Amino acid sequence: MTNELAIPLSDQMAQAEAFVKSGLLPASVNTPEKALIIIQKGRELNIPPLEALSSINVIQGKPSVSPQLMLALARRTGQLHDIQMKITNDGATVTITRTGQSPYTTMFGVVEATDMGLINKDNWKKQFGIMCQWRALAANLRITFPDAISGLYTPDEAGAIMDEEGALVSRPTIQMPKAIQKDSVETSEIIENKELI
Repeated sequence: MTNELAIPLSDQMAQAEAFVKSGLLPASVNTPEKALIIIQKGRELNIPPLEALSSINVIQGKPSVSPQLMLALARRTGQLHDIQMKITNDGATVTITRTGQSPYTTMFGVVEATDMGLINKDNWKKQFGIMCQWRALAANLRITFPDAISGLYTPDEAGAIMDEEGALVSRPTIQMPKAIQKDSVETSEIIENKELI
């Protein structure tokens, strides 16, 4: 494999620009700079550029991936000894055993979904058990395979809406509270006044 550090930044930018111009990337990846950052995160995770561009979503400034990709990254280590997933009416339980370690179990259910305000969301109403499974899986992998998934979160955990397959459906809309908007205006006015002095 080519040493990625040996590729000049200008060549990486040219590649990113070509990807953006193709029109085949997700709508949110609309500048070469965004594409380059996603490609770089993919390199850190040993994911090829095109797979990274289609699999990594940046939500509220943080990279997120589907739970299936998290699981694939764990499997690529060759140390995933066993995985068991169980869905019930109350939620989901995931137990993962990494080679040389004790089994580790995570659970996500009605209590957690209610506490986090997820229980009444449409996708959670329709596919409650599956959505709980993805949350339990992601939480488990961050403990059992932190080296493989590098602290990643799923789009759902980052506030986006995902489908029952764990794929991004829509990004969160962020509305700044009026108090913050007012403070921002006052701060910018102060800055403008300082520049005049």
